[in-house]
Amino acid sequence: MADDWKQKYLACLDRQERAEAEWQAAETLLRQGLTRVALAAEGIDNRLDRDLERLRKAIRSGAVVGDLERVIEDITEAVVRLDERRAEQAAGPSAQAVLAAWVDGLQLPRAQRGALRRIRRTFEQAEEPGQLEPPLRELAGLLEALPTPAEGGVMRRLFGRSGGVPGEPLEPAEEAVDATPPVAEFCIQLLDTLSLPGELEDEAERLRERLAAGLTEGGIAPALGAIADLISRMRLQMESEKTELQEFLRQLTGGLQDIDQSLAGAKDQQRDVIDSSRELSDAVRAQVHHIETSVDQTDDPQQLKQAVQQRLEAIRRHLDEYRESDEARQQRLEAQLLALNQRVQEMEREGEQLRRRLREKHEQAVRDPLTGLHNRLAFDERMAQEFARWKRYQQPLVLLVVDIDRFKRINDTYGHKAGDKALKIIAERVLGEVRESDFLARYGGEEFVILMPETGLADGALVADKLRGNVAKSQFHYQGEAVTITVSIGVAAPREGDTPESLFQRADRALYLAKERGRNRAVSEDEL
Repeated sequence: MADDWKQKYLACLDRQERAEAEWQAAETLLRQGLTRVALAAEGIDNRLDRDLERLRKAIRSGAVVGDLERVIEDITEAVVRLDERRAEQAAGPSAQAVLAAWVDGLQLPRAQRGALRRIRRTFEQAEEPGQLEPPLRELAGLLEALPTPAEGGVMRRLFGRSGGVPGEPLEPAEEAVDATPPVAEFCIQLLDTLSLPGELEDEAERLRERLAAGLTEGGIAPALGAIADLISRMRLQMESEKTELQEFLRQLTGGLQDIDQSLAGAKDQQRDVIDSSRELSDAVRAQVHHIETSVDQTDDPQQLKQAVQQRLEAIRRHLDEYRESDEARQQRLEAQLLALNQRVQEMEREGEQLRRRLREKHEQAVRDPLTGLHNRLAFDERMAQEFARWKRYQQPLVLLVVDIDRFKRINDTYGHKAGDKALKIIAERVLGEVRESDFLARYGGEEFVILMPETGLADGALVADKLRGNVAKSQFHYQGEAVTITVSIGVAAPREGDTPESLFQRADRALYLAKERGRNRAVSEDEL
């Protein structure tokens, strides 16, 4: 009998040790899951990356959940700041600047000038494109209400021609006499400044085609209204994405709290196991002591047998109670482990989905939708990296600024579709010539930039001249008519005391020198 209760006691201790090992394994699994979730949003923003790294370090160091929640709060603030910057444009002038500049060129009747100045201030004060929708609609209404004179006046400035016959389509001139671009051209320029999500790009392209085909005087307000609609939908989509990300962070915080409660419950159960083990041990020791006392004080074998049996029965009763409570604890433990594993797996799936969506959004943000090349935002990021590497290691680096010659003439003569085709052809030609280590981006409009690491100024000039020659051979036909495309290229390399801005300015000056020398040329900064 003594061997029997001893084996039961040892079995209970073995189950307790297994339970403790399972909890340790569960805690390790949960922290690994949180680390994977923290990786979901990495690579979007430097400040956010630092906060995520803090979260991973806190997890690796075994920090309590209270510390983890504070890090999550910092991550939430970083996401809000990131969302505020997402509306900044990836290339060229901002939509706010384009609208303000265009309004400056309008000469409205005196009665409307006060409203126009107020609309302009609203454009200037807009911090993100979504805020442009109301003043843009107000501007459309203001222009729609204008009287239509037979000749001259605001309609001449809007359409870039004399007069303004209602219903007559726009006929772009080769060279604009007025500093204010015609309204159709302005609307296309405004569309180009908007970093629209991929879901709206097809609709924006159809609007560009309608604008390029011609615009009547009665179509001014609808055109501005259509752009306002696109801005409204873009803003709604951005707000939806922001809400989705914030909801994920709230769910992540809730998941951490669930895990905290589960771990607290596990610790309570562990203490219960220890207390129960001590109670069992004390009870067994007490019964064994009573047996020893009975053996020492009782001479009657029958009375001794009866006393020993009573004590052994008490020991069995204690063991049975301990086994029952231990089995109940084990069942609760297994249920909690199952629930926690399911929660971690759910958080991992949500984190991976978010990471995939963020990768897609970031890729859209740094890509030019027309050519598929990187855009100005991506170029600025890469320029900062390459320039920092040049400053540290002094390895050769060269910058090429490429501009299509007489691109406006292509648009005006053949239409914007021909201009788009020219941009795509040049992008393909240049992309086929650069190395994998080089970086090519559409800087804005008809301008491209190329960063070439491990390349000196002389070699960069040779590459530029080769690219220029290849593009000049890239004639294409549009609607049965041959269209010639040439480019001018400026080449510059960093110097001591340079900044990315000063390097770009020198390459840009070399580009304009190539234009002055007759175009279809590559000019190095050493020729300045």
